Amino acid sequence: MTRSDIGTITIIYATCALFLYLALQLKAAAQIYPLCLISGLAILNTLYLLRCLWRMYSPASKMRQLINDLPEVFSGFVPLQFFFVVFGAIAYLVLLHYLGFYIAGAIYLVCTLLGLKVRPLPLACTVIVMGALIYGVFTLFLKVPLPGGVLFS
Repeated sequence: MTRSDIGTITIIYATCALFLYLALQLKAAAQIYPLCLISGLAILNTLYLLRCLWRMYSPASKMRQLINDLPEVFSGFVPLQFFFVVFGAIAYLVLLHYLGFYIAGAIYLVCTLLGLKVRPLPLACTVIVMGALIYGVFTLFLKVPLPGGVLFS
């Protein structure tokens, strides 16, 4: 087991706990879908934890100690890209309030992919496919009302 495994598992369990708390604040009928997603994520995370422990403590394993892989994991870390994405997420939340889900989502996706230096063709395909997928699933199939924004409501 590595230190990055411990961090990943801990963050995912904390995320599950946060979203469980938030989901339990909803009406009972609206809790089903979030609880299914949270349960699925928690089960997959537990399976990953068990796999890591098995690899560490199995009879055939030569690795019986915690390995510090953080220098290797963060060797290609680009702070500018990281802060660009964090700033973009904050800007997305502001745009979501004013422009609505679809326009803010498209702007965020385009800007993020441009910032990550994705070529134009994959960028356009990603924006079109994600937009169509979200529209089909949430608007047509699930009939979930998505935020329209202050300017368009």
